[in-house]
Amino acid sequence: MQVILVLNHNAIVAKSEKGEWVLIKRGIGFGRKIGDSIDVKDIESIYQKI
Repeated sequence: MQVILVLNHNAIVAKSEKGEWVLIKRGIGFGRKIGDSIDVKDIESIYQKI
C-alpha cells in the first residue's frame, strides 16, 4: 500500500491494487509523505474508501 493523503497523525488514505483505503492507527501518519509504503502490520483499523 502507498500513501496518497495524510489526514493527520492517526489516519491516512492509501491505495493498493484493490482500491483506496482509510488506515487508522495511533501515529501512523507521523512523518509519512505521499508515496511512502505502508506495511500491513502497521494497520490497526482499515476502511474501504467509496
